[in-house]
Amino acid sequence: MTFEEKLERLKEIVAKLESPDMLELDASLTLFEEGVGLVRSCKKLLEEAELRVQNLTKEENGDTEGESAIEDENGE
Repeated sequence: MTFEEKLERLKEIVAKLESPDMLELDASLTLFEEGVGLVRSCKKLLEEAELRVQNLTKEENGDTEGESAIEDENGE
């Protein structure tokens, strides 16, 4: 499942959990568990993408020690 597909499924789950139609407790918990798994998976994918961007940026700037990434995080 791609990031976009996971995000779309997460939106569907949120809509179902927020809908005025009453879901049974077990069904709600199952959806909630699926949603938590999707959030964790999406977070991991975003972290991996961020690392790739940082690595590309370091290569682009000739920064092999990662100093510019640390400086950016510290606002320097």
